[in-house]
Amino acid sequence: MTKPDQLKSDITRFCDYFDSQVKDIETLQSSHDELYRKLLFVAVLDTLSGTVMPRRKNKERFVGFVQRFCRWSDGSRVSLPHLVQLLRKNPDPALDSLRKWALQKYSQLPVHSGALMHISEDPLLEAVKREWPSSSDQKIPIEGIDVMALTHSHLLYTYRNALVHELRMPGYGMTFGDKEEEPYYHGSSTVGEDPELILKTVELVYPWRFLSRLCTTGVAEMRGYLLANELNPYDSFTFGTYWLKELNR
Repeated sequence: MTKPDQLKSDITRFCDYFDSQVKDIETLQSSHDELYRKLLFVAVLDTLSGTVMPRRKNKERFVGFVQRFCRWSDGSRVSLPHLVQLLRKNPDPALDSLRKWALQKYSQLPVHSGALMHISEDPLLEAVKREWPSSSDQKIPIEGIDVMALTHSHLLYTYRNALVHELRMPGYGMTFGDKEEEPYYHGSSTVGEDPELILKTVELVYPWRFLSRLCTTGVAEMRGYLLANELNPYDSFTFGTYWLKELNR
């Protein structure tokens, strides 16, 4: 077999393996199948990201892979409920203009009338950036949370961390049926210690079928990228008898 043929064979074998894994994950049956499917899907995305961006740190490569290979246009949208909560946590007058803009948009969301609302209703990153304060001391209203942290591609990494490190899905979102393929919000009401005090929240949900689609699209896009650039995916990994990578090199 020639080197070009061997390379093509390696790429096909690698990508076919992950296509097969995605199909198997979709059919997993368990009393906790939603949780386990989501955990396995983000594990797939982790591996794929390490294949084409092996020198980047975990968050950078995970987010970068989703943005570059998964064709998720809504990933660049800013979660409006998260933005509003951030601005509630910091009452600084320097954020007043952004706060008024965000609250006005938030009050108009259809989720408040009891409907499921897809994240396509969220504002685009560029629209939020235009309202974001430009002074350096206000760019990060709360330590560790800037405007990028509120985008869905970054929130997906936060979601991944909860699945991997805590074996849970963040928030209190509910699944309505098993067919939804797009991330959505729904309203929720909780009665507090005072029976007359009802806490209303807007919960964000990333369905498992959505994560499956990211994986399938990611594999397909990566396959074309590897072929076009003559890159062997196995070069990003170390194989051998010993569990410590350095002992196999």
